[in-house]
Amino acid sequence: MIVPNNYINIIIPNPTKAVFIVTNENGETSVVNEKNEKIFTEYSNVQPIETDGTVTELPYEKSVLRYEEDGKYGLIDFSGKAITKAIYDEVSSVKYKEGEILAKKDGKYGVINNKGKELIDFEYEEIEADKYYSDNGYSKSGYIVKVTTDDGYRYGYINSEWKQVLNTEYTSISRVLDIDSNDIYLIVSRNGQYGVVKNKNVAIDFAYQSIVYNKDTNLFKVERSGQYGAVNIDGETILDVTYKAINFNGKYILAQSYTEDMYFNQKGERIENTYTAMIEVPNIEYCITVDANNLYGILNENGEEVVKNEYLYIEYVFDKYFVAYKSGQGLGVIDKDGNICIEFEYDVLSKIGDYNLLKGVDMESNVTDIFSNDMTEILSVENATLDIKDNYVKIYNATSINYITSNGEQKTEKDILVDNTLFAVNKDGKWGFEDKDGNEKVECVYDYVTEFNRYGFAGIKKDGLWGVIDEEGNIICECKYNFDMGNEEEVVMPEFIGKYYKTYNENNEIYYSDEIEEI
Repeated sequence: MIVPNNYINIIIPNPTKAVFIVTNENGETSVVNEKNEKIFTEYSNVQPIETDGTVTELPYEKSVLRYEEDGKYGLIDFSGKAITKAIYDEVSSVKYKEGEILAKKDGKYGVINNKGKELIDFEYEEIEADKYYSDNGYSKSGYIVKVTTDDGYRYGYINSEWKQVLNTEYTSISRVLDIDSNDIYLIVSRNGQYGVVKNKNVAIDFAYQSIVYNKDTNLFKVERSGQYGAVNIDGETILDVTYKAINFNGKYILAQSYTEDMYFNQKGERIENTYTAMIEVPNIEYCITVDANNLYGILNENGEEVVKNEYLYIEYVFDKYFVAYKSGQGLGVIDKDGNICIEFEYDVLSKIGDYNLLKGVDMESNVTDIFSNDMTEILSVENATLDIKDNYVKIYNATSINYITSNGEQKTEKDILVDNTLFAVNKDGKWGFEDKDGNEKVECVYDYVTEFNRYGFAGIKKDGLWGVIDEEGNIICECKYNFDMGNEEEVVMPEFIGKYYKTYNENNEIYYSDEIEEI
């Protein structure tokens, strides 16, 4: 224990730093270190800066804190060094932009970084990130800025390098988020007319009442006076603005005139088909079709029917495989040529996380079958619970714990948790722990145990109650906690740090407690 539990609240802005913002029973806030010594006493009202929309799990800026002086705000780092003077009316994080601070000065907003450098001038009524996300997270996201003029609000755009792309003269600006490109595509309105700007250049003229981008076809649907057309991202007209409606079915365009419905491809070439929907399959040039009877089939890259429209549902999962539902039988798997790879007998059949693995569940028997990326059955477990980890899947029930890697190999706990010294073992229906050589180190007397976590603790269950053991085999906490939910078949796997168990508060925030729930 480094900070005693006599505060009504503790905030840890960065778990790698021994900086704790604590609040006592009188509501007074201070900052303490790992010795419970007050630090940063030369500053008042030191607080973390909450983040929003960032990809990190930390809910706060992890390099700076905010302080207050005479009603103004400034920044300090985690060593207590002042980054800026207290000159700002407001200080908060830029949503989606970790490490960047939205500040207000003299009634106007600007952006500074966590070193105090000014990135965007203080001259705007509002600044918000455009929410563009790529492999680099939100780092390529730009900023939509707003000012007030005699004619109302006007918007401009600043790119991720803090360069002005569009002046504040437009009535609305939104970035097209689904185009994965170094180019910036903005749907912009001016004087009631919409157009598309690519970087600083007009790609589609300001000649429409609305513009909507479709990711599957990489086309814009444009509307003028209640009639619709399609334009590509280079501004070339694919379909004239003469149709009463346009809908996108996968990679195809359904255009409705006043006399007929017509299908076109992405080049604007008319095609003949009798389907009500055509859903493009990612990664392979195939298409899932839906006919007038709402039955599903599959076309290949040449538009040839490889799977007839006889299934109630088809969904692509990975590689060449599709989950399909056959009336009166259940869910199974077919490949892109229509061959049956997993029989139609499951109530649930779905991909496991982001891995190329499937789980099939028979609800009547409550048996879960696990299939590899070539549809080979790896494992079958009754009353199974799945726990998806970074590079493996844990499948367990009351009598067994199984591990399957992301590429479908079945492993033991010793293979997966290579840093552990003790491992769960079941003998004659009772659980204990053994070392890497198979020597029993904790007698098999427990109803259930967990694996050892990264803190070096495992749960032990006896007579319906849980306790805690450390990696030396020492009992840290006798069995006294009750976590069961009234379902004998469901295995609960608590996590401990010392005698404290992991739980959640009313705001769904994680905390650890040693309170004993009433049984």
